[in-house]
Amino acid sequence: MDRDSTPPPVRRSRRTEGTRVGGRAERVVAAVLSATHEELGRVGYGALRVEDVAARSGVAKTTIYRRWPTKAELVAASLRAANEEQEPPDTGSLRGDLLAVLMSAVRTCRTPTGRGVVRMLQTELADPEVEAIARALRDRNRRRHKALVERGIARGELPADVSTELILDLIFGGIHGRLIHRGEDVSEDYAAAMIDTVLAGARAGAARLPNEQQQP
Repeated sequence: MDRDSTPPPVRRSRRTEGTRVGGRAERVVAAVLSATHEELGRVGYGALRVEDVAARSGVAKTTIYRRWPTKAELVAASLRAANEEQEPPDTGSLRGDLLAVLMSAVRTCRTPTGRGVVRMLQTELADPEVEAIARALRDRNRRRHKALVERGIARGELPADVSTELILDLIFGGIHGRLIHRGEDVSEDYAAAMIDTVLAGARAGAARLPNEQQQP
């Protein structure tokens, strides 16, 4: 297997609570979620079969269904696990935090599995189950990213009245458009330049919105 296609390690979540760290139950969960992530990147949501996940993971189909009764639950759990490989960074600066998050996303999108998952989320978004999974992931990531900006504000790196929503839209929207919609790579220098530009504007007072225009 291509080294870049190796799925990220699975962190403990509510689905793995109550299992002994390093025990068989946790290894089973990790194997199933990693196999699901690989299959999702290979065939997408609609064509994903629990039988194929079972064969890839070496875990019985009945065991998988006991823990995740529906395909939607299984896929959501696998995407959460892939998304939770590490806690939000704390590099000591907002610039460093944002750059670490962006480059982590870029590295994921460079892998065959990452590209497949992104393609699935784009092409199968009309499926209500896929849309619900994608929305939950977006909301979770948005909360994490917002917390990074708020931490930067608390450290005095940005004015207290900046719009966190506008900052996030400019940075992540720009990178997302280049990486996903145009299919162009994003270098660390490019990401750093975008972050620097947006943060410089925010410090100069260009990231303020009337209260009624800010998202909750």
